[in-house]
Amino acid sequence: MSAIAFSRLIGPVPVDCVISEKHESDIEITEIPIESGARITDHAFVLPKRVVLDIANDNAAAAYNAFVAFQSTRVPFQLVTGLSLYRNMLIKRLTADRDKDSARILRCTVELQEIIIVSTGYTTDTSGRTSGEPGGKDSTRSTRLSKELSGDTTTGDRVTETIQRGDTGFDNVTTSDDTSYLKTMLGG
Repeated sequence: MSAIAFSRLIGPVPVDCVISEKHESDIEITEIPIESGARITDHAFVLPKRVVLDIANDNAAAAYNAFVAFQSTRVPFQLVTGLSLYRNMLIKRLTADRDKDSARILRCTVELQEIIIVSTGYTTDTSGRTSGEPGGKDSTRSTRLSKELSGDTTTGDRVTETIQRGDTGFDNVTTSDDTSYLKTMLGG
């Protein structure tokens, strides 16, 4: 079996072996039906690039968990393959297959997709008023939520603090120096 040569990383995660690469580059051609039944195709735009890698890695659990952890950061990265350099890629899907033949290695399909990053532009009219700014008078978008603009303290706290998975409220427990934490929890 031969491997395809490329950078040995998907983001920060090292890859031992790339078994196959699949590259997709598409455009969307718009179609507008007209009265006579014909469809006018007067516009086209480029869709995000996609790459599907079939990989194998030693130390299955560590490699898989590294991919999942990196995927959850949602940090765009560059991917160097045998055909092209892709910028602003994210791991869209990981599919790990395990069977009796691949129990000690990670045999995984990694689907990557380009994200298209754009910035927002604002214009100023002759009176000096900026249009399109979030939360402005003529804006169609809301302003960013802040603690002051939130409707209640719970929402305000969520705006200003890190939200963890399973974010729920909690009560602080205070103990005296001679009482154990476990005894306090059990009501003793």
